[in-house]
Amino acid sequence: MATDSTTTETTAAATVLVVDDEQSMREMLSIMLKREGYDVVLADGGKAAVEILRRRPVDLLISDIKMPDMNGIDVLRAAKEIDEGIVGIMMTAFKSTESAVEGLRLGAVEYFEKPFNNERLTAKVREVLEQRRLRKYDIVGDSQQIQAVRERITRVVPTDSTVLITGESGTGKELVARSIHGQSKRSTRPFIPLNCGALPETLLESELFGHEKGAFASADSSKNGLVEAAERGTLFLDEIGEMSLMMQVKLLRFLQERKFRRVGGTEEKDANVRVIAATNQDLAKMVESGEFRRDLFYRVNVIKLEVPPLRERKEDILPLASHFVEKFNRQMGKALKGLSPRAESALISYAWQGNVRELENVIERAVALEETEMVMAESLDLGNSPGQDRRAVHLLVEQPPPERAGETPPAKLPESGFILEEHIQGIEREYLAQALEQAGGVKVRAAALLGMSFRSFRYYLKKYHLG
Repeated sequence: MATDSTTTETTAAATVLVVDDEQSMREMLSIMLKREGYDVVLADGGKAAVEILRRRPVDLLISDIKMPDMNGIDVLRAAKEIDEGIVGIMMTAFKSTESAVEGLRLGAVEYFEKPFNNERLTAKVREVLEQRRLRKYDIVGDSQQIQAVRERITRVVPTDSTVLITGESGTGKELVARSIHGQSKRSTRPFIPLNCGALPETLLESELFGHEKGAFASADSSKNGLVEAAERGTLFLDEIGEMSLMMQVKLLRFLQERKFRRVGGTEEKDANVRVIAATNQDLAKMVESGEFRRDLFYRVNVIKLEVPPLRERKEDILPLASHFVEKFNRQMGKALKGLSPRAESALISYAWQGNVRELENVIERAVALEETEMVMAESLDLGNSPGQDRRAVHLLVEQPPPERAGETPPAKLPESGFILEEHIQGIEREYLAQALEQAGGVKVRAAALLGMSFRSFRYYLKKYHLG
């Protein structure tokens, strides 16, 4: 995601949607939740709640079950269709085991009977929103490489040590930095990103440390820098290898002493910030060539975290693609059911020189233009990146997979026809279920029966809700 170098980002308050046809209950919950620091939105019925959900993102739904226009279970069902990750808490004055079971099946985390204990409700709200906040910063993927990145993040989070994130452009280095910040004790304070290669040296120093009035011709007033804006939070220095040697000296002093001066100023200021740096360059080689200071390299390379390119973790392509389909479904108000089998094959076979960023752009374009119920291979428009063999990509998308020796020929097409994608998915699901049964529930053995990697097999089990 592109970020403006001057943007200050703080952790936004979680949004809670309260749905109840009783005004007194809505007002009471609004006062109680706002006191906890949440952004509260009110709806006087189920239909009004669904309209709100379609217009804006919501973190938590608190809904009465029995309402005249639409019951709370149907509201939760509609909410899950709009945003699968939304959390639900149900309330009712009428005991109903059937409603409770259905609500929990749909993903409600709690079922409160009126009148309820206010402290217990606020404690549950706090708990589920904290869990959702942590999930927002999870890194999508099942590969061993990404599991190693997650494990490294877990070890880094409790410390205040400087972190250097390395990896090719588009691998998600800023997402990793945000994940570290979002799970740390600094998470309620600002996360400030700065692209060090986007500004010339004179502006970069002012942007980072601020300036005093009259420091240069256009400085008609004093201005705080991003270091001050990030106080008690995290400062993310992207593309740190693009810094000039002179600017590297000033950054080194700041990292050593955690003190700085505004441009044109004489007063030294203290800074309590965590620094995370990122680069797509080999800083060690830059040190040897004299392009990067050795002492600064040691300062930023306290903890190194490498993000592997997407082509080296093909198991993550389909989970990421599905994640982006869901994301752009929500943003564009669409309801695509996922990726067709041929689209999945095309995505897995593609080189992804632009990494996750390129995959996200491809899926965004496909979701925007797709007119069927699923993202089809023809909608992916692969092969636009420099160095890609566009002809080879189109052959991949357009040609059906070759028939293998020993395969059963396809059944005769019925006169009434059928929806091909749904038919293929049905066959996939049936073979997965049969493999599980034949393997006695041992997933590794079932995956081998289908000639699949264990991680791919797990992905398809999740896709078809088989466990």
